[in-house]
Amino acid sequence: MIVTKDDIERRAYELLQWVPYGLQSEFDDELAQAGYYSKMQRQRSNEALDAFDAAHPYRSSDELAAFRELERLRIYTNHTLFSPLKAKDGFYTRRLKELRAPGGTQRSQSPPPRRSAGRHRSHL
Repeated sequence: MIVTKDDIERRAYELLQWVPYGLQSEFDDELAQAGYYSKMQRQRSNEALDAFDAAHPYRSSDELAAFRELERLRIYTNHTLFSPLKAKDGFYTRRLKELRAPGGTQRSQSPPPRRSAGRHRSHL
């Protein structure tokens, strides 16, 4: 099925019919050619999405926030992936609390540094 500009404008016009202030006229081909209905529908849609976003601000989970803090502290490298399975059990918040507790250790979970390729011991 090929979708034409007229189809897009007619669909936008139909969606606008559900708006309380609605359109006061029948579908107009000249307005459709100018993109009036799709422009109006896009504006209405964007305003609704903006209102929803304002009423429901994004807040990351405590576990994701703890994971990001552990990354910032360089406990995890940027190669360490967030694990939803660990997060489900509160792993990251618990690890962060351990670090912040008196005597907490900041042991990185990155691999240990490699030894230089210099002399090796021989075990004879």
